[in-house]
Amino acid sequence: MFITTLLIIVGRSRANRSLVMDVFSFVDLLFIVDPPRKADGGSVVHEHVDFALFSFVQASGIEVFVRSSLSGLFLVDLHDLVTCVIMYDMGGVRRRIGGVYVPPKMDRLEWSACEATWDDCDFLMGDLNAKPEEWNPNPRPGRMCISDCHGLWLFQFCDRNGLRVHPPVGCTFRNISVIDLFIGKSATRVSYDGKAGLEHVAVIARLEVDEPIDMVRRRPS
Repeated sequence: MFITTLLIIVGRSRANRSLVMDVFSFVDLLFIVDPPRKADGGSVVHEHVDFALFSFVQASGIEVFVRSSLSGLFLVDLHDLVTCVIMYDMGGVRRRIGGVYVPPKMDRLEWSACEATWDDCDFLMGDLNAKPEEWNPNPRPGRMCISDCHGLWLFQFCDRNGLRVHPPVGCTFRNISVIDLFIGKSATRVSYDGKAGLEHVAVIARLEVDEPIDMVRRRPS
């Protein structure tokens, strides 16, 4: 079976999160970046009946929702302040997809610590605040293959791990820059959708996962 996963930044707005759940109600696995939080950093209750909160860490930059009827397909592998890695099975093989939010001023030491949590991921999606010219849809003359630090580190990470960026055809943040990306080890259908009207577009991907009946059939007798 195929599922749709989505990542989008909502700017700590409860209203924006509700809007995303309404506009993209067809999504099965939802990474909300920069989610609304209580004063103590706790989770803010949502009202959408089709989605269940699946993973939340206090003060994390990401929270994860799944379609309530599909929660049994997924497991949380890791959830820290920057990354949430969700596990699922495909063809009897354990796969991992990471939702990521990298703060703009992350230094090299912090970036390296994040890379250690990404190494086992088959897919990454998120706002990496990286601007490599290699996949800029509107490269500036004289800046070919010149990147900011995050862009350079991300390019090196992808090259080292056999990951491929699925670049958008336009800017993903305000019509200014490309910082929201989908990265994968294998081909999949990816799109970037701005219909919610937020500052960042949604990153959307279609993934193949095992159905519950497949898992039961493989269970040792």
